Amino acid sequence: MLKREKQGSLDTQALNELVCEDAIILDKQRFGRVRTSMMKHLRSEYGDEIANRVLSRINKRASNGSNEMKESLNKSQLKFDFK
Repeated sequence: MLKREKQGSLDTQALNELVCEDAIILDKQRFGRVRTSMMKHLRSEYGDEIANRVLSRINKRASNGSNEMKESLNKSQLKFDFK
């Protein structure tokens, strides 16, 4: 039973990290950076450790030259069709 609870906790933590990661990437796409207000929100919602870990992971991926990460950060979130 303890193993099942630990597994559930790990699943929850992984899900929280993915939610944080999505929010940070969307903020970077939309504003070109992560706003302080967004990080305050994520830290209050998911805790300092998770929010800071996710932010540093994303920054490290971008600085290490991950082409996929750079492309996703350079994509505009809003697309308009003015035809």
